[in-house]
Amino acid sequence: MKKPSLKQLSPIIIIVVGIAVFALLKMTQPSSPAALIIERSWQVQTLVANPQTHSPSLTLYGKIETPALVNAAAPKNSRVSSIQVREGDPIHKGQLLLALDERDFKPRVLQAKARASELKALIQSERSRYAADKSAFVDEKSILKLEQSAVERAQMLKNKKLGSTAALEQAQEDLKRQQLAFTDRKLALDDHIARLQQLKARLAYAEADIDLSQLDLERSKIIAPFAGFVQQLSVTAGDQVKENQILLTFYSTDQLEVRAKIPTTFQNEIQKALHSKQLLSASADYAGTTLKLTLNRLSGVADARGIDALFHISAGSEWVRPGSSLSLSLQRPDKKNVIALPYSALYDNNRIYRVVNNRLETVNVLIAGSYSVNKTEQILVISPQLHQGDEILITHLPNAINGLKVESSIVLP
Repeated sequence: MKKPSLKQLSPIIIIVVGIAVFALLKMTQPSSPAALIIERSWQVQTLVANPQTHSPSLTLYGKIETPALVNAAAPKNSRVSSIQVREGDPIHKGQLLLALDERDFKPRVLQAKARASELKALIQSERSRYAADKSAFVDEKSILKLEQSAVERAQMLKNKKLGSTAALEQAQEDLKRQQLAFTDRKLALDDHIARLQQLKARLAYAEADIDLSQLDLERSKIIAPFAGFVQQLSVTAGDQVKENQILLTFYSTDQLEVRAKIPTTFQNEIQKALHSKQLLSASADYAGTTLKLTLNRLSGVADARGIDALFHISAGSEWVRPGSSLSLSLQRPDKKNVIALPYSALYDNNRIYRVVNNRLETVNVLIAGSYSVNKTEQILVISPQLHQGDEILITHLPNAINGLKVESSIVLP
């Protein structure tokens, strides 16, 4: 067998030498130092815990309404004489708003007064008649006695045959006639009280009719009983209107209210506060004006969503109108040992972090409500794990976990 030549073995020799050189270089290369792993520290801001007593706020959405909405109606059939206001006009107490034609009301007043005058005259006549009947009754009684004596005398003369039967019969007839006159006079005296009461009752009815007619006359002019605004005008000057037809509607600015739904979660708390006579105030921004409100009462009916609360507007009512919607902030009863924090401190609505030895520590909390400081909304939390002086994380970290290393700087409240 022929041996391979050096030319044929040279590629193999080159490869083997290359491998040997690579292995030698690999073995003799200097070793690099191991990389140091440095834990990252996050720059955060903290707030020192300071448990205090705060009044949490509750945001509600309400609607403005009024229980003092006046629907002025026509007292009787009439015609609109004049209108002094328009829809939306402000009104003041004592201002004339609308007038009906007085000629539809004054004759009724005069008629009622005439009937009353007539009945007063009849009462006076009845009293005069009674006085005359009393005087005549005495005379009638005397005449009756005389007639009785005349009959007795005629009977005696007839018995002695000194008088005639015709004279006796005439005397008896005169006696019966006088007895009838005496009975009529006595009945007239006995009926006096009944007749007088009847006339007085008719007079009282006539005087009441005067009052009603006079009241209708007064109501023919619609006068504003308070300051407010005209909500709606239903007629124009010259319109013929019927009795009880609505003429215009107006309301008082002092009696405007805000109706808002209190959620079921807070219903018992608010009811207990009202029962204990606590003053619960609220505020709302409306058209660039801050409204001051006070919780007046709760509705008599609740549903699954909660109960309606009615707020009295104590300041700013001149700027609002019924039917407007607004957002208001109700100050709930005070909560003790709560801590006010920015919303950035809260995670998953049930936990916050405090900084202990430059590391985060989870603290479970309960939310007591929200709190406004200088028009900045904060959240009130409470937890038995929190103590005075604890550093609470207020920088919101997406990767916040228990034990995360941080470098904190305290923010003054």
